[in-house]
Amino acid sequence: MQEILEKSGLSRNEAKVYLSLLDLGLTSSKAIIEKTKLHRQLVYDALNILIEKGLVSFSIQSNRKYFKALNPKNFLNFFEKKEQKVKKEKEEFQKILPELIKKRERIGEKQETTVYLGNKGIKSLLCDMLNQNDEILTIGASEIKAEAFRYHLKFNLPLFHKIRKKKKIPYKILLSEDLKERAKELDKLKYTQAKILKKEFTSNSSTNIYGNKVSIILWGSQPFGVLIKSKEISESQRKHFYLLWKIAKK
Repeated sequence: MQEILEKSGLSRNEAKVYLSLLDLGLTSSKAIIEKTKLHRQLVYDALNILIEKGLVSFSIQSNRKYFKALNPKNFLNFFEKKEQKVKKEKEEFQKILPELIKKRERIGEKQETTVYLGNKGIKSLLCDMLNQNDEILTIGASEIKAEAFRYHLKFNLPLFHKIRKKKKIPYKILLSEDLKERAKELDKLKYTQAKILKKEFTSNSSTNIYGNKVSIILWGSQPFGVLIKSKEISESQRKHFYLLWKIAKK
């Protein structure tokens, strides 16, 4: 119960004091101190706040103060006040929201570029694609004889596609005409579409577009990748991909 009271807006000490009052009924501060085992001043501070919140009342008898917990239904009034406060804060925020958006647009989106080296770096790029949870568009490399590509084709790409299918991430890939068999293999996978381009439209690098990111992987004995985070560049590359997609063949 104490945890729920704390989530409702009471401090740890306030919740302890309130619960002790529910058990004790009309009682003195001394009894509350003994039951909660809190320092005298902490109990007085909690009582004052609970009185302000309308959750505790007091009476004076024989020049001594006695406290009692008010009906727990009073918490509903407490929640209503919180809701009104949140509503007011939301309305005030909505007034300045257009100006905040304008400020962001004036500055423009920050462009980030990161370089990934070696097989571990390429694996990190593959993980980044999966973490984005968005459609992936790939213009595949025309040269797959590179040692690094064969390594990923055997060890990392099968796992990449397994996780992608589990997460139901759509995947479109364009491959050169000398990789028709590879395209057929990929086309059989769930959430996957593969098309063939004339060789002159492809290169020895792979370009991947997803979310607001573009990754370019250059294969070789020492592969490396470049990850560009930019809404403008990703949108431009996405348009380029779909232009090629229209002229590509199944």
